[in-house]
Amino acid sequence: MSMWLSDMTLTRRRSLITFVSLSLLLLSLETWVATHVEASPQPGILAVAITIDIAVGVPLLFYLLLVRKKFLPLSSTVPVCILTLLAVKFILPSSEQSFLKFSDFLIPSIELSVAVFLLIKLRQVIRDVRTARRESLYFIDALRTGIRKSVKSDFIAAIVASEVWMLYLVFAGCLARFRTSRHDVSKYSYHRKSNFLFWPLVALIIVETVGVHLVISIWTQPGAWIFTGISAYTLLWMVGHYHASRLQPVIVDEQNIYLRTGLIWRGQMPLSNISEVRKAMNADRQADGYVNVSLLGDPDVVIVLRDPEVLEGLFARKKEVTILGIALDEPEALVEDVRVRLLSRQEVKG
Repeated sequence: MSMWLSDMTLTRRRSLITFVSLSLLLLSLETWVATHVEASPQPGILAVAITIDIAVGVPLLFYLLLVRKKFLPLSSTVPVCILTLLAVKFILPSSEQSFLKFSDFLIPSIELSVAVFLLIKLRQVIRDVRTARRESLYFIDALRTGIRKSVKSDFIAAIVASEVWMLYLVFAGCLARFRTSRHDVSKYSYHRKSNFLFWPLVALIIVETVGVHLVISIWTQPGAWIFTGISAYTLLWMVGHYHASRLQPVIVDEQNIYLRTGLIWRGQMPLSNISEVRKAMNADRQADGYVNVSLLGDPDVVIVLRDPEVLEGLFARKKEVTILGIALDEPEALVEDVRVRLLSRQEVKG
């Protein structure tokens, strides 16, 4: 199963890279041709040819490489078509864009249609999220499930759910609390141990941003504000990351260890595939398949697996792991809990 997921992720990544590469090559070629439009004996015909090449070629590549292979839904071609029309208007000389006047009305119409579609889908998404929440330990899983039922793509659902989740955490995370209706699970936090590093790091970034902004503004004001904007987004992301870690403890039940590390890592480790859970050692870092998923710093507990499992990172990125390191607020409690559950499973089998 893990090998199949790994192969699928690699194939999707190759298809995406191929699409981006071919699209950039096509756009570069058409941009070069567009520089000779006005000098052409028939500039109007050449402008139409460039438009057809871009407006048809790029969406067609997108469909063949990503949509047809079921990596993305058919609806995802809509924003690609809009972007290609905008690219044509940017590439062609303004004197040869008279036949593109229709796009002044077409693009807003498409955008309005998409907005209406999303509003209609929003009600269904909310219902699906509420239904999934009854079975999900974490809210982000329910959100992702609800979105996936509408967009029909786990890749897009993962990205959209992550962004919505982060916005919620940034603006309302401090008011939220972790809740679950299940009474057969054990919860282990990992955010408190990182507090003494996390908030000083946030303060340091704020101070550094102010200083670097003043220095860059000596040469360029726009550059200074671009840097400050990036730093501000980084700070917001870190705040969301902290609240996500607070609201998503490591959970253990009779079947699995459910792992979440803030906004970055997510995974599910079956107890049947766990060889041991023990204190971390320096030698673990050099082992094949080792991944450190600690919020900050070094892990104090490692989960050793018999067979590789798949962890999912940012933007649905997949990574195989056989030794997983994590820092917990109460590491000894988790080690003992898993040890007891593993012994209980062995006794049942015996």
